[in-house]
Amino acid sequence: MLLSRRRALVTALATFATGAARAATPLEAQGGQYAGFDGAQLFYRRMGAGPPVILLHSFLNDGPRAWFNTGVAQTLVGAGFSVVAPDARAHGLSAAPPGPYPKDVQAMDVEALIRALKLKSYCLLGYANGARTAVRLMARGGRPERCVLAGTGVVGVTDIERLAATTIETIRTGRNARDPRLGVMVQSAIRLQKLKPAALIWVLKSQVSTTRAELAQIRTPTLILNGMKDDLEGSPAQLAGLLADGALMRVPGDHFSVLPEPRFAQLASDFLKSHEPPTRFVAAAAL
Repeated sequence: MLLSRRRALVTALATFATGAARAATPLEAQGGQYAGFDGAQLFYRRMGAGPPVILLHSFLNDGPRAWFNTGVAQTLVGAGFSVVAPDARAHGLSAAPPGPYPKDVQAMDVEALIRALKLKSYCLLGYANGARTAVRLMARGGRPERCVLAGTGVVGVTDIERLAATTIETIRTGRNARDPRLGVMVQSAIRLQKLKPAALIWVLKSQVSTTRAELAQIRTPTLILNGMKDDLEGSPAQLAGLLADGALMRVPGDHFSVLPEPRFAQLASDFLKSHEPPTRFVAAAAL
Protein backbone atom coordinates (compact mmCIF):
# COMPACT_ATOMS: atom_id res chain seq x y z
CA MET A 1 0.00 0.00 0.00
CA LEU A 2 2.78 2.45 0.92
CA LEU A 3 4.71 1.77 -2.31
CA SER A 4 1.54 2.26 -4.34
CA ARG A 5 0.86 5.55 -2.56
CA ARG A 6 4.43 6.73 -3.17
CA ARG A 7 4.22 5.90 -6.86
CA ALA A 8 0.91 7.73 -7.20
CA LEU A 9 2.30 10.72 -5.31
CA VAL A 10 5.32 11.12 -7.58
CA THR A 11 3.07 10.61 -10.62
CA ALA A 12 0.93 13.45 -9.33
CA LEU A 13 3.95 15.71 -8.91
CA ALA A 14 5.07 15.10 -12.47
CA THR A 15 1.57 15.50 -13.87
CA PHE A 16 1.21 18.88 -12.15
CA ALA A 17 4.49 20.00 -13.65
CA THR A 18 4.05 18.78 -17.23
CA GLY A 19 0.30 18.61 -17.81
CA ALA A 20 -1.60 21.28 -19.71
CA ALA A 21 -3.64 23.44 -17.37
CA ARG A 22 -7.14 24.61 -18.16
CA ALA A 23 -7.11 28.06 -19.72
CA ALA A 24 -8.50 30.69 -17.36
CA THR A 25 -9.76 34.20 -17.96
CA PRO A 26 -6.62 36.34 -17.62
CA LEU A 27 -6.44 39.22 -15.18
CA GLU A 28 -3.47 41.50 -14.83
CA ALA A 29 -1.01 40.31 -12.21
CA GLN A 30 1.91 42.33 -10.93
CA GLY A 31 5.22 40.56 -10.39
CA GLY A 32 7.86 41.45 -7.89
CA GLN A 33 10.93 40.22 -6.05
CA TYR A 34 11.64 40.03 -2.36
CA ALA A 35 14.53 38.79 -0.23
CA GLY A 36 14.06 35.36 1.28
CA PHE A 37 15.15 34.69 4.85
CA ASP A 38 18.81 34.56 3.71
CA GLY A 39 18.63 37.30 1.10
CA ALA A 40 17.95 34.98 -1.87
CA GLN A 41 15.94 36.78 -4.55
CA LEU A 42 12.51 35.17 -4.66
CA PHE A 43 9.61 36.02 -6.96
CA TYR A 44 5.91 36.56 -6.35
CA ARG A 45 2.84 37.66 -8.26
CA ARG A 46 0.09 39.85 -6.83
CA MET A 47 -3.38 40.56 -8.13
CA GLY A 48 -6.48 42.26 -6.72
CA ALA A 49 -7.03 44.90 -4.10
CA GLY A 50 -8.87 43.21 -1.22
CA PRO A 51 -7.75 41.30 1.89
CA PRO A 52 -4.71 39.18 0.97
CA VAL A 53 -4.66 35.42 0.48
CA ILE A 54 -1.20 33.89 0.24
CA LEU A 55 -1.21 31.01 -2.28
CA LEU A 56 1.42 28.31 -1.73
CA HIS A 57 1.93 25.88 -4.61
CA SER A 58 2.98 22.23 -4.68
CA PHE A 59 6.43 20.77 -5.34
CA LEU A 60 7.59 20.93 -9.01
CA ASN A 61 5.06 23.67 -9.63
CA ASP A 62 4.91 27.48 -9.53
CA GLY A 63 2.44 30.31 -9.11
CA PRO A 64 1.14 30.52 -12.70
CA ARG A 65 0.66 26.77 -13.16
CA ALA A 66 -0.99 26.21 -9.80
CA TRP A 67 -3.15 29.28 -9.33
CA PHE A 68 -3.53 31.47 -12.42
CA ASN A 69 -3.78 28.86 -15.18
CA THR A 70 -6.35 26.93 -13.15
CA GLY A 71 -8.54 29.96 -12.40
CA VAL A 72 -8.19 29.73 -8.62
CA ALA A 73 -6.54 33.14 -8.31
CA GLN A 74 -9.18 34.77 -10.54
CA THR A 75 -12.01 33.30 -8.47
CA LEU A 76 -10.52 34.68 -5.26
CA VAL A 77 -10.02 38.12 -6.79
CA GLY A 78 -13.58 38.06 -8.10
CA ALA A 79 -14.76 37.36 -4.55
CA GLY A 80 -13.05 40.52 -3.29
CA PHE A 81 -9.66 39.20 -2.18
CA SER A 82 -6.19 40.06 -3.39
CA VAL A 83 -3.83 37.14 -3.97
CA VAL A 84 -0.11 36.88 -3.35
CA ALA A 85 1.41 33.87 -5.11
CA PRO A 86 5.13 33.32 -4.48
CA ASP A 87 7.27 30.93 -6.47
CA ALA A 88 8.91 28.78 -3.80
CA ARG A 89 12.70 28.71 -3.54
CA ALA A 90 14.18 26.68 -6.43
CA HIS A 91 10.89 26.88 -8.35
CA GLY A 92 9.57 29.15 -11.09
CA LEU A 93 11.36 32.50 -11.26
CA SER A 94 12.76 32.30 -7.73
CA ALA A 95 16.44 31.79 -7.04
CA ALA A 96 17.91 28.37 -6.32
CA PRO A 97 20.99 29.15 -4.23
CA PRO A 98 23.44 26.38 -3.32
CA GLY A 99 22.47 24.32 -0.29
CA PRO A 100 22.27 23.09 2.29
CA TYR A 101 19.10 24.88 3.40
CA PRO A 102 18.03 25.03 7.04
CA LYS A 103 15.01 23.14 8.28
CA ASP A 104 11.71 24.97 7.62
CA VAL A 105 13.31 27.07 4.87
CA GLN A 106 10.06 27.33 2.91
CA ALA A 107 8.14 28.62 5.94
CA MET A 108 10.96 31.04 6.71
CA ASP A 109 10.81 32.38 3.14
CA VAL A 110 7.06 32.99 3.42
CA GLU A 111 7.59 34.74 6.76
CA ALA A 112 10.08 37.00 4.92
CA LEU A 113 7.44 37.69 2.25
CA ILE A 114 4.88 38.66 4.88
CA ARG A 115 7.39 41.09 6.40
CA ALA A 116 8.42 42.50 3.02
CA LEU A 117 4.83 43.22 2.01
CA LYS A 118 3.97 44.45 5.53
CA LEU A 119 0.89 42.25 5.70
CA LYS A 120 -0.95 42.92 8.94
CA SER A 121 -3.47 40.15 8.32
CA TYR A 122 -3.81 37.44 5.69
CA CYS A 123 -5.35 34.09 4.85
CA LEU A 124 -3.52 31.01 3.56
CA LEU A 125 -4.30 28.53 0.79
CA GLY A 126 -1.72 25.79 0.28
CA TYR A 127 -1.66 22.72 -1.93
CA ALA A 128 0.36 19.57 -1.06
CA ASN A 129 3.88 20.93 -0.41
CA GLY A 130 2.26 24.35 -0.03
CA ALA A 131 -0.17 22.95 2.53
CA ARG A 132 2.76 21.61 4.56
CA THR A 133 4.39 25.03 4.37
CA ALA A 134 1.16 26.61 5.61
CA VAL A 135 1.04 24.19 8.54
CA ARG A 136 4.66 24.95 9.41
CA LEU A 137 3.93 28.69 9.30
CA MET A 138 1.15 28.20 11.83
CA ALA A 139 3.20 25.81 13.98
CA ARG A 140 5.96 28.45 14.07
CA GLY A 141 3.55 31.06 15.38
CA GLY A 142 1.93 32.50 12.24
CA ARG A 143 -1.64 33.60 12.80
CA PRO A 144 -3.58 33.73 9.52
CA GLU A 145 -7.22 34.70 9.76
CA ARG A 146 -8.31 31.48 8.05
CA CYS A 147 -6.58 28.67 6.18
CA VAL A 148 -7.36 26.14 3.45
CA LEU A 149 -5.13 23.07 3.24
CA ALA A 150 -5.59 21.04 0.06
CA GLY A 151 -4.05 17.98 -1.55
CA THR A 152 -2.69 16.68 1.74
CA GLY A 153 -3.41 14.33 4.62
CA VAL A 154 -2.10 13.13 7.93
CA VAL A 155 1.00 11.39 6.51
CA GLY A 156 1.99 14.38 4.39
CA VAL A 157 2.01 16.60 7.47
CA THR A 158 3.17 14.31 10.29
CA ASP A 159 5.64 12.08 8.38
CA ILE A 160 6.92 14.15 5.48
CA GLU A 161 10.46 12.77 5.68
CA ARG A 162 9.19 9.40 4.49
CA LEU A 163 7.43 10.88 1.46
CA ALA A 164 10.31 13.23 0.63
CA ALA A 165 12.78 10.34 0.49
CA THR A 166 10.92 8.79 -2.44
CA THR A 167 10.94 12.01 -4.44
CA ILE A 168 14.63 12.56 -3.73
CA GLU A 169 15.39 9.09 -5.08
CA THR A 170 13.57 9.77 -8.35
CA ILE A 171 15.39 13.09 -8.81
CA ARG A 172 18.77 11.48 -8.26
CA THR A 173 18.39 8.30 -10.30
CA GLY A 174 15.82 9.03 -13.02
CA ARG A 175 15.28 5.97 -15.19
CA ASN A 176 17.36 3.95 -12.71
CA ALA A 177 14.89 4.63 -9.90
CA ARG A 178 12.93 1.78 -8.34
CA ASP A 179 10.11 2.88 -10.63
CA PRO A 180 11.86 3.97 -13.86
CA ARG A 181 8.69 5.48 -15.32
CA LEU A 182 8.33 7.84 -12.39
CA GLY A 183 12.00 8.73 -12.47
CA VAL A 184 11.76 9.70 -16.13
CA MET A 185 8.61 11.75 -15.51
CA VAL A 186 10.13 13.71 -12.64
CA GLN A 187 13.37 14.40 -14.47
CA SER A 188 11.39 15.46 -17.56
CA ALA A 189 9.43 17.93 -15.43
CA ILE A 190 12.67 19.33 -14.04
CA ARG A 191 14.13 19.78 -17.52
CA LEU A 192 10.93 21.34 -18.85
CA GLN A 193 10.97 24.00 -16.14
CA LYS A 194 14.78 24.35 -16.13
CA LEU A 195 14.97 23.66 -12.41
CA LYS A 196 18.11 22.76 -10.47
CA PRO A 197 17.94 19.19 -9.13
CA ALA A 198 20.43 19.80 -6.31
CA ALA A 199 18.42 22.77 -5.02
CA LEU A 200 15.17 20.78 -5.21
CA ILE A 201 16.74 18.03 -3.12
CA TRP A 202 17.82 20.57 -0.50
CA VAL A 203 14.24 21.89 -0.41
CA LEU A 204 12.95 18.37 0.23
CA LYS A 205 15.57 17.74 2.90
CA SER A 206 14.55 20.95 4.67
CA GLN A 207 10.97 19.80 5.21
CA VAL A 208 9.86 19.20 8.77
CA SER A 209 7.08 16.98 10.06
CA THR A 210 4.56 18.61 12.37
CA THR A 211 3.75 16.67 15.52
CA ARG A 212 0.24 15.89 16.65
CA ALA A 213 0.82 18.06 19.71
CA GLU A 214 1.80 20.99 17.48
CA LEU A 215 -1.28 20.50 15.31
CA ALA A 216 -3.50 20.58 18.39
CA GLN A 217 -2.08 24.01 19.26
CA ILE A 218 -3.04 25.56 15.90
CA ARG A 219 -6.13 27.69 16.52
CA THR A 220 -6.67 29.08 13.01
CA PRO A 221 -10.01 27.97 11.49
CA THR A 222 -8.86 25.52 8.84
CA LEU A 223 -10.63 23.71 6.02
CA ILE A 224 -9.08 20.57 4.52
CA LEU A 225 -10.24 20.60 0.89
CA ASN A 226 -9.32 17.43 -1.01
CA GLY A 227 -10.45 15.67 -4.14
CA MET A 228 -12.84 12.79 -3.57
CA LYS A 229 -10.19 10.38 -4.85
CA ASP A 230 -7.25 12.00 -3.10
CA ASP A 231 -5.76 10.15 -0.13
CA LEU A 232 -2.23 10.12 -1.51
CA GLU A 233 -0.76 11.81 1.53
CA GLY A 234 -2.80 9.86 4.02
CA SER A 235 -6.22 10.50 5.49
CA PRO A 236 -7.38 14.13 5.25
CA ALA A 237 -10.10 13.32 7.79
CA GLN A 238 -7.49 12.30 10.36
CA LEU A 239 -5.59 15.51 9.70
CA ALA A 240 -8.72 17.60 10.20
CA GLY A 241 -9.37 15.76 13.46
CA LEU A 242 -5.92 16.64 14.81
CA LEU A 243 -6.53 20.36 14.39
CA ALA A 244 -8.18 22.36 17.14
CA ASP A 245 -10.57 23.97 14.64
CA GLY A 246 -10.55 21.91 11.45
CA ALA A 247 -13.01 20.21 9.12
CA LEU A 248 -12.90 18.28 5.85
CA MET A 249 -14.70 18.78 2.56
CA ARG A 250 -14.34 16.72 -0.62
CA VAL A 251 -14.75 17.95 -4.17
CA PRO A 252 -14.73 16.08 -7.50
CA GLY A 253 -11.28 15.05 -8.69
CA ASP A 254 -8.06 13.47 -7.52
CA HIS A 255 -4.66 14.79 -6.45
CA PHE A 256 -3.71 16.18 -9.85
CA SER A 257 -7.08 17.13 -11.35
CA VAL A 258 -8.83 19.00 -8.56
CA LEU A 259 -7.33 22.50 -8.89
CA PRO A 260 -9.05 23.36 -12.21
CA GLU A 261 -12.36 22.06 -10.79
CA PRO A 262 -14.53 25.22 -10.41
CA ARG A 263 -16.09 23.97 -7.17
CA PHE A 264 -12.64 23.81 -5.55
CA ALA A 265 -11.96 27.52 -6.05
CA GLN A 266 -15.50 28.48 -5.11
CA LEU A 267 -15.51 26.53 -1.85
CA ALA A 268 -12.06 27.83 -0.92
CA SER A 269 -13.24 31.38 -1.57
CA ASP A 270 -16.50 30.92 0.31
CA PHE A 271 -14.71 29.48 3.34
CA LEU A 272 -12.14 32.27 3.47
CA LYS A 273 -14.95 34.84 3.31
CA SER A 274 -17.01 33.07 5.95
CA HIS A 275 -16.95 33.78 9.67
CA GLU A 276 -18.43 30.39 10.54
CA PRO A 277 -16.36 27.71 12.28
CA PRO A 278 -15.17 25.08 9.80
CA THR A 279 -17.59 22.40 11.00
CA ARG A 280 -20.58 24.74 10.59
CA PHE A 281 -19.35 25.88 7.20
CA VAL A 282 -19.06 22.28 5.98
CA ALA A 283 -22.51 21.41 7.29
CA ALA A 284 -24.10 24.41 5.59
CA ALA A 285 -22.27 23.81 2.32
CA ALA A 286 -23.50 20.22 2.26
CA LEU A 287 -27.17 21.27 2.34
